[in-house]
Amino acid sequence: MSSPTPNTPGSAPDSPGLFRFRYLAALAAVFFVCNIVLRIVLHARFASSLPLSADMAAGFLRGAVNDAAALSFVLLFPATLVLSVADGILRRRGGRMFFMALLGLCCILFVFTSFAEYFFWNEFQSRFNFIAVDYLIYTTEVLRNIRESYPLGWLLSLVGVLGLALCALSWRFVRRGLGCKAEKKPATEEPSGFSFGPMRRMGVLACLYAAAALVFVFFSPLTNPASERPWKEYAKNGVYELFSAYRHNQLDYRAFYRTMDSRAAFALVRRETGEYGGALEGGRESLVRRISASAPEKRPNVFVVIMESMGSKWLGKYTPNLSALAREGLSFSDMMSTGTRTVRGIEAVMLSVPPTPGNSIVRRPGNSGLFNLGTPFHARGYDLSFLYGGISYFDNMGAFFAGNDYKVVDKLSFHPENKTFSTAWGQCDEDLFAESLRRADADYTEGLPFQQVLMTTSNHRPFTYPVGRVRFTPGSSRRGAVNYADYAIGKFMAQARTRPWFDNTIFVFVGDHPSAIAGKTDVPADGYGIVCVMYGPKFFSPQKVDTLCSQIDVGPTLLAALGWRYDSPFFGADARALTPDQGRAWISTYQLLGFRDGRRLVVLRPDATADVTELSPEGEALPERKTVAGTAGDAVKAAAHKAEDAAMVQRAVASYQCAYDLFVGGKLTETAVASAGAETRPVKKPAAALASSDPAGGRQGEESPLLEKDARKDLGMRLLLGLGDGDR
Repeated sequence: MSSPTPNTPGSAPDSPGLFRFRYLAALAAVFFVCNIVLRIVLHARFASSLPLSADMAAGFLRGAVNDAAALSFVLLFPATLVLSVADGILRRRGGRMFFMALLGLCCILFVFTSFAEYFFWNEFQSRFNFIAVDYLIYTTEVLRNIRESYPLGWLLSLVGVLGLALCALSWRFVRRGLGCKAEKKPATEEPSGFSFGPMRRMGVLACLYAAAALVFVFFSPLTNPASERPWKEYAKNGVYELFSAYRHNQLDYRAFYRTMDSRAAFALVRRETGEYGGALEGGRESLVRRISASAPEKRPNVFVVIMESMGSKWLGKYTPNLSALAREGLSFSDMMSTGTRTVRGIEAVMLSVPPTPGNSIVRRPGNSGLFNLGTPFHARGYDLSFLYGGISYFDNMGAFFAGNDYKVVDKLSFHPENKTFSTAWGQCDEDLFAESLRRADADYTEGLPFQQVLMTTSNHRPFTYPVGRVRFTPGSSRRGAVNYADYAIGKFMAQARTRPWFDNTIFVFVGDHPSAIAGKTDVPADGYGIVCVMYGPKFFSPQKVDTLCSQIDVGPTLLAALGWRYDSPFFGADARALTPDQGRAWISTYQLLGFRDGRRLVVLRPDATADVTELSPEGEALPERKTVAGTAGDAVKAAAHKAEDAAMVQRAVASYQCAYDLFVGGKLTETAVASAGAETRPVKKPAAALASSDPAGGRQGEESPLLEKDARKDLGMRLLLGLGDGDR
């Protein structure tokens, strides 16, 4: 029987070997084309951050190398299939249809990824990163958010059309591009010079896997260290960055970052935290210090409202209610968030610890029983609640708070009357505050002091909220969402003022992170500013703190205002007491760890290097200092600058290394903190006496009983808070 006529639709491949080569070449070509077009579109659409310059050409060249590295992974699955099957399968119609369908699926996925990268860049000015990994994990909320934010039907249709068009062109090349004449050779033979038998195919496949392994172990994306951050992101490949972010979900600080002698690190951090006040306790590798106060202890109710994406730039025109609270209470004009994610904000506010590389402690194993902002409240008999308008499973928030003695209240347990409007992320802020007031009223009726931590959601894409609340159309812009979030806060405060518990209550409003962190550097020193206001007419006089401070200072500042005594493992300080020279902040991405003061920014990288950037008074990066030959005075100045840079790097390394060591070593737990305090302070009351106390766990006649379930934990808490008879 004669071979089918070559180059006719549905005919068998001229040569299975050439078919395989053409197939993989077509996939590679489509992948490269999609990435090239994406870079062109990014340049055209975001010209303000990606202006026409030599960086564009360099970005294309480096990008091609990065794309090739990503391709080594992308091709593995289709290459395994097409190189493993027998020649006879490729000659059958069913086999050809299968590989045509696979080609079409790959083309659609490549186009879809390009679209996704464009919209991700529009939101975060970045290639795929750890945020994208989270989005793949929490698909329910994310998919609903996408449906509400974009014309998904039209976009998917366009993706499908473009993907199928690329597939048609590619398949034409695969079937007819090389024009091999079947009649010159029997169908069972390969064309001259192109023998591609099973052993050779397996050799090629082994080489592909070896290349992927080498890329996995040794490759780092090519970027120009001297370029601004947008150009570095421009050159990267989104697929590679996505898998890299997943791989580096949790990073071992000691394996990837610059380290120093452990004792020296703790000595440096102990000296710095000791300057914040409090007597140091525990051993050499402990940061526990005894916080004391001269003023009488106050026990108000406390609301801590962590506001979604409320960067400092929004305080003003669109936030009249927050601005009024800032004028009438304690406000911070230069407070920095520790990261770019909500879980980073929660970690900083609740644990007062610098960010650990990779994932937030909120989402890590071993995050229960930690000494946190609620610990001193819990020991004083407060009812602790965490309220979230979404589902608390998201970002592991529910498990984190439940594991640290908080009652978790999410949208699933809201009262029906407090479910009036919701988005992909949860109930609107008005519903959250209404539920908060309802539960505060219940605690007051029962005679319980309360501390609530609230997490808002409305200032998040798709920026939708109830109609008629603000002048902006719901879903139209971030400005409208900010304005609505402020409206909800104003309504909340107006209703709270009518409650009998209002006069004895403190309200803390703090942003989790800015809405967007973009700048010319990988970690923009001036890009992490957030809103922070503490309000309570009986507790705060109008005051504005202009000293550079950190989100991790929120808890220590609040507790200092209450005049509470406690054993603290916190890295933060009472921000009101910091002098301008003591101002500092920890800022980070999921891999880059930044530490800054008013003059310098240090960035620790996961290749054990550290960069030092000089800052302007406004926090902007200054051009790199040039070392030139000059007078002896110039040499002295250069040496002084070098010494100051080295000292700043040491401070950064010490703080991040100690934070990591303390967490992974289990030394941030309530039990560990209590033990550290016990090492240097005698126990004032034995466990036997505690066992004979009242059933609630406190001493008979004590005003604020410990609400623990067993005497052993009671003892730990008493040691932790120093509540022996002689300390009352």
